[in-house]
Amino acid sequence: MSGGRLIRAIDELYRRAVVEAREVDDASLAAWLEDLSLEFEERPPKRVAGALRKSARNARRLAGYWRSDDREAAALPDWRNGVDEVLGGAGWRPHLDLARHRLATDPSPEAFDAVKTWFRAVHFVEWMEGVTYEEWLDDPRRAR
Repeated sequence: MSGGRLIRAIDELYRRAVVEAREVDDASLAAWLEDLSLEFEERPPKRVAGALRKSARNARRLAGYWRSDDREAAALPDWRNGVDEVLGGAGWRPHLDLARHRLATDPSPEAFDAVKTWFRAVHFVEWMEGVTYEEWLDDPRRAR
């Protein structure tokens, strides 16, 4: 399963945890993890499996927060604001971990841009600011 599809699956899980919080429980999270694991021919790489487990734990926290009667997710401009409100930048770390895994295992300009995007979302600073993919790829200091 590609890193992009995994990120979209996490996004959908997070969206449900914010907007449909009452439908997200331990059973649905276990089913989500099981469904994703079936898409791999072998066990997912350790880094990928860790990111997926962290996403499920994050979704549990999100749903617990938004399930409360005094919280109104419908008032949010976007479900992503609900993730930021509850988890802050740390909520996007599984996305960054998947993007980093993709860049390490299958380097491409898209993977490089994904790391830049998610690094900024998690750490609130730029990663490799002003460096292009080609410059990064040609840098002899980059671990191969």
